[in-house]
Formats: sequence, C-alpha cells, structure tokens
Amino acid sequence: MRYAVLLLLMTQAAPAVGQEPPGVKLVVQQGGHETGREEFSFRPNRARGLPGSTIVASARYPVINPTTQLAATLERTPEGALAKFQLDVESGGAVTVILAAGSGARLIVRTVGAGSESGRELPGGPDVVLLDDQVFSLYAAVADLATPAGRPLTAVFPRTGKRAAFSARKDSGGNGAATRVTLTGEIAGTLLTDAQGRVQRLELPSQGLIVARAD
Repeated sequence: MRYAVLLLLMTQAAPAVGQEPPGVKLVVQQGGHETGREEFSFRPNRARGLPGSTIVASARYPVINPTTQLAATLERTPEGALAKFQLDVESGGAVTVILAAGSGARLIVRTVGAGSESGRELPGGPDVVLLDDQVFSLYAAVADLATPAGRPLTAVFPRTGKRAAFSARKDSGGNGAATRVTLTGEIAGTLLTDAQGRVQRLELPSQGLIVARAD
C-alpha cells in the first residue's frame, strides 16, 4: 500500500497553477504591515465529481514584484480525511512541488524539485491537518474538525516538515452559521470561517499575524 500511494503521488505531480479562478481574497499582515495576498476558491466536491471538498489557493509574497508565489490544492473526503494535497512553490526562478497523501496512520510526503526528488513518511491519522505558513485558506480544515469541548490536533507543514500540537475549540457556529474557533497550544489564536466553511479571519498574536478578507 505504501508504494502504491507513492506511485499515485508521482502521477499527481502536475502544476496546480491555473486550475480554476479563485473567488475569495485574503490580506496577510504581520506586525501591522501587509506582507502578502492570497486568493482561494472552495468546492463542495472533489475531482471527477467525487464527494468531499476542495480548496484551490494561490498566494504571493510580497504583493508587488513577488519573490515567492504558491499554489495549493487540498482535497478532503466527506469524513474530513486527506484525499490529496499539492503545493507548488515558485521562488528564485525555481519551482518545487510538494505532494502528500494519507495511508492509514501514516502520511506520505514527496518533494519534487529541479533535478531532485525525495520522500518521507510521517505519523498521520484523523487528527492531523496539513497547513502552510503562507497559505491560510488551509485552516478551513481546522474549523471543520473543531469541537465545543476542544479537539486535540496535530498540524503538519509539508513544506518545512514542522509539526505543531494544538487544540481547536468551536465557540460558535453550526446550522449554516459562521464559525468561531479558539486555538490553543503551539498554534494559538482565533479563527473565523463563514457559513460555507471558508476562512474569513485568522489571528495568531504570538506571530503578530492577522489574515482577513479583503474589502
């Protein structure tokens, strides 16, 4: 099974840029200064019409003459499990593609760059979410998994290999309403999503980070 998933990841290593026009714009501020912009779309299904959800995002840092541009695709099953993750990072004229897929309790990550490929296995499971330090629409998965009692989660950042343990407590939301989630632990702050489950605002005070919908 492990090698079958790796083969699947290799066949999926196509650029995510230009898949479909994003529909929501986010402004990224750090220390009170705008550092980048993100645009994303949300679909209530997966590729080929399969049930689940899909987020397609693009981000640029800085906004004018960006030195780093990212394109991300996250597909999840109706149960919230990872179906597909792809992150394309263009920086310094080179493009790196990071792919991830779940295989039981393991997470398989593959990185494809100019003239190089590498793969690694990490602990996975239903309480693992894939995030990135510059693509914040991915936090929608955190809101989906949050519970009123507070659900322990582990964030994996496939681009850097960083892991963070935190808890997501749903303070409000449900029945088609917007959702407010309090994050505590190694990721601490406040997350707001709209009635469609799309990220509306994210505040991480320890990082001086505020991500909000563009006016």
